[in-house]
Amino acid sequence: MAKFKFRLQPVIMVKEIQEKKIERDLALIKKSILQGEEHLDQLNEERDRLVSSTPLEGKVRAAEMIVRQDYYRRISDEIHFENSNLQRLAQSETKKIDEALDVKKDKEAIEKLRERRLEEFKREEDKREQILIDSLAQRLSMQG
Repeated sequence: MAKFKFRLQPVIMVKEIQEKKIERDLALIKKSILQGEEHLDQLNEERDRLVSSTPLEGKVRAAEMIVRQDYYRRISDEIHFENSNLQRLAQSETKKIDEALDVKKDKEAIEKLRERRLEEFKREEDKREQILIDSLAQRLSMQG
């Protein structure tokens, strides 16, 4: 009996490698998003702490106010930067998910084609085997 060989098998293997690479990339993006969210939370807490600790009464030196304002501005800038970074990462995540879906669809289509070809191969093999059995039975009936 002949062995089934699917000529697009290397394509399936390439698609599997692509899927794994995309999954790794997606995991790294998700990790970066989590780290960014944690950093953003810390920055927001620091900004809130700074605002709540601002003396409302009493003497405040001008130099101290300038330092506090600069620090507040720096934290606000970092928050803005982190929000932009998180948006960029979310876009990258969406792109990777779309890419993963495309690769998966391609792979599934090729696998369905493989299944159809395998069924055709099996039918052809069954036909050949039946022809051999019929031929053998005919010879035996002629001899006997």
